[in-house]
Amino acid sequence: MTTSPQEPPAEHPQETPPDAARQEPEIAPAEAAPLEESNAPLEPTEAPEPAEPVAEADAAANAAPAAVEENAPAADAFPLVDTAAAEERRRKRLLAALVLVLLALCGVGGLFVRYLRRPQPLPELLPVAVEVNYPPHYLFAIYDVDGPLGVALSPMGGRLYVTEGGGDRLVKIFDTQGSLLGSFAPPRTTAAQRSPVYIATDVQGRVFVTDRLQHAIFVYDRDGHYLDTILSPSLTLSEYIAKHTGSPPARGTFAYNIFEEEVYYQDEEGTEQTLPRPDRAAWAPLGVAFDPAGRMIVTDVARDNHRVLVFPMETIARADWTDFAPQVFQFGSFGEADDQFQFPNKALVDAQGRFVVSDGNNGRLSVWNADGQLLSLLGSGGGEGGLNLPRGMAFDDRQRLHVVDAVGQVVRVYDFAKEQPAFLYAFGAMGTLEGQFNYPNDIAIDAHGRLYIADRANNRVQVWSY
Repeated sequence: MTTSPQEPPAEHPQETPPDAARQEPEIAPAEAAPLEESNAPLEPTEAPEPAEPVAEADAAANAAPAAVEENAPAADAFPLVDTAAAEERRRKRLLAALVLVLLALCGVGGLFVRYLRRPQPLPELLPVAVEVNYPPHYLFAIYDVDGPLGVALSPMGGRLYVTEGGGDRLVKIFDTQGSLLGSFAPPRTTAAQRSPVYIATDVQGRVFVTDRLQHAIFVYDRDGHYLDTILSPSLTLSEYIAKHTGSPPARGTFAYNIFEEEVYYQDEEGTEQTLPRPDRAAWAPLGVAFDPAGRMIVTDVARDNHRVLVFPMETIARADWTDFAPQVFQFGSFGEADDQFQFPNKALVDAQGRFVVSDGNNGRLSVWNADGQLLSLLGSGGGEGGLNLPRGMAFDDRQRLHVVDAVGQVVRVYDFAKEQPAFLYAFGAMGTLEGQFNYPNDIAIDAHGRLYIADRANNRVQVWSY
């Protein structure tokens, strides 16, 4: 059976009711006036035409916009005055915003010029107090050193002094970009007879170097010329010679070597003379530093007598040490108790006058008041702030204490600006790559936020910056 095909429904227009075509538009009846019943015949001319109301409505609709347009100027006369005032206000606001932007640019430009003239950490440049603590970043390394142990900067920060634990065991002088300027060592000693460790400079630029083999502190001028030797807490070499000869020796004309039986000096005629070597003192200076008041602070690791010695500025600052006799203040003893030391490596003084000691073999920092009474311990135990073998330390100008952890292979940083010191962060890791450490030992920080770290087993000094 054949079925007629059906067209798709979509193609069928919607069906219109049969009467729809005969219906008037809906609008016409709505607008036509109702007819009153009347017996009078209607005038054909007055009969309402269905299309006329629509036409009139269309005409009215089309005429309305024209009427509005014709009356627009008159209607907008007063708003034009308001628009002009608003435009003036907008112009003033834009001008004020432009002035503020220019002032901000001037401020940023001033900070940039100041940074170019004196580079320093950004928070130090800002004119508002900013509490920001972040680790420094690695810059470069200074080589041409053999097993560096101690680092120190000249008072103005232009020179870096580095002690060597290997090779010729010299003290080397670099500029802060790493160029070698010179080297020096105690007179009349060989590499096998000396062992420089820690180093410090005073406000006069003199260089103080502790020597573990010589059991002494050797003192030099800024260029490495020998000045004197501190043989004990109460005796210098120049004083010893002056007492035995009746006159002080001339600068650079005497020498001391603990491995020799005699002390050498030149008399007034320039002839070399000798004296019996003084008895070896019962001390073993290790760390040396200067506090803001000019006092010299030494850690002593003599057998069973580990302590901190504080030499008064009045004695140390003198150019003539033939009458040494300082009133030395000391605290601490050997042991594991909270108020004892086992190989204290470095002792510093913070801005509040507290002593901070890196207690090496006890794996901690101990904090003492100005009278030598223990206040607190830091770094003992585990965690990020825990210390393994703390050695060299340095404060920056924000009172952040940087502690070199020789076994932890990092530098740990503590906040000492507040009453209760607290751990902040650590940086570095074990290795031989840039920014990695291999038994670091000491640190120095300059006024621009640069850190100089003795990376002993990597035979270099690393330079970092905030």
